[in-house]
Amino acid sequence: MTFPEGGRIHFIGIGGVGMSAIAKVLRERGYEISGSDVRRSPPVVTLEAMGARIDIGHWAASVEGAALVVVSSAIKKNNPEVVHAGVLGVPVISRGEALAALLDEHGRSIVVAGTHGKTTTTSMIVTILRHAGMDPTYLVGGGLNDAGTNARYGKDAVVVAESDESDGSFLLLSPDVAVVTNVEPDHLDYWRSFEALLEGFETFLMRVREGGSIVLPSGATELTERALETGRNVLSFGDGGSMHVHDMKLDIEGADFMIVSDEQSEPVRLNVAGRHNVINALAAVAACTRIGMSLSRACTGLSQFKGVERRFQVRGSAAGVTVIDDYAHHPTEVRVNLEAARLGTWDRVIAVFQPHLYSRTAALAHEFGASFGDADRIIVTDVYGAREVPQPGVSGKLVADAVCARLPGRPVAYIPHRGELLSYLATSVRAGDLVLTLGAGDISAVGEELLERLGTK
Repeated sequence: MTFPEGGRIHFIGIGGVGMSAIAKVLRERGYEISGSDVRRSPPVVTLEAMGARIDIGHWAASVEGAALVVVSSAIKKNNPEVVHAGVLGVPVISRGEALAALLDEHGRSIVVAGTHGKTTTTSMIVTILRHAGMDPTYLVGGGLNDAGTNARYGKDAVVVAESDESDGSFLLLSPDVAVVTNVEPDHLDYWRSFEALLEGFETFLMRVREGGSIVLPSGATELTERALETGRNVLSFGDGGSMHVHDMKLDIEGADFMIVSDEQSEPVRLNVAGRHNVINALAAVAACTRIGMSLSRACTGLSQFKGVERRFQVRGSAAGVTVIDDYAHHPTEVRVNLEAARLGTWDRVIAVFQPHLYSRTAALAHEFGASFGDADRIIVTDVYGAREVPQPGVSGKLVADAVCARLPGRPVAYIPHRGELLSYLATSVRAGDLVLTLGAGDISAVGEELLERLGTK
């Protein structure tokens, strides 16, 4: 599939992070862009400033005159724009197909997949390439703090993209370099079992182009066996891998360590906190060496990385209370962020968690219970359903009950309503506290509202 040589490209559900990234790149390439969504989100505002015409709400007439329609996976088949595009005979493709077309048109491609760390690892790769003097096209699931955007059309024939396994769309991609950060049970509403998810990742590795490379975590035995069968170059990272870390020292601002590979070693100062980000950094450096960059140059660029939106992002301080926000929505992500928070000197770490998706909450509530061990107090709010409809008996209380069972005696509160949550926090926090908001929904707004309220006391 290729994009039309002229005409308007219309995006249904343009405000999503993946959809907006593709729209930004195509707009910078010179395409006329239009779109629709249910609210004027920050990505929508950005695209409007770039010249895109965006409707708030879905109307059949919006697709008239379009040469191509791109549809988000969150959009139903009976959406009036989708239906009318079919009546008009306008080609309709998925977000995944649009991303695959972009990769095919931009020369060499690096695609990052995995359960956790995709956005950070992809962003690290982009930073390394940019500080090596390259100008890549990139599409990332969060805005880079130094670049101020999550997507850009570059002049060089290399593209870096974050993939999406939640709907299987990463199986449409055929990269030159495939990076898998890790694989754990998630998105089982789509895959139905962990075994099927793992098979999906194995299929993804088989799609790497001839002469390409596969970058895998050292402990991923089954994936490594399948990767070796492809005949592609395989590089492992992490403990016992061909690229690993030596002499690591962690602090709340980041980490100092040596990256060791093929009897070479290079020092790195990483400016984001957490052991998990050191592993992400290894994956990023490994990917960059697969396209010919030296280890020394890659490590120099990595030291310039300044983080990503909503990844252990400091929102501010008021009345002696610090607020940090993170997108964590999986048990492992919650655990590693709390581990990172413990590197600080706060008196108490207060975790405020908003579960994301009813299906994930139902499937992983027990695992969430074991993830909050490094929090002094835990507050759970109700589920952010996103694309899903509520499920009977599934609420944030499942997570709160699981935490109580695993951490008896630890203060745990289930506060489903936003107004009550803010009032509870404002009256219970004290100077010296860290409030860590966690979740892939709109929980970050609570931290901002808390800072505003504390600042007016």
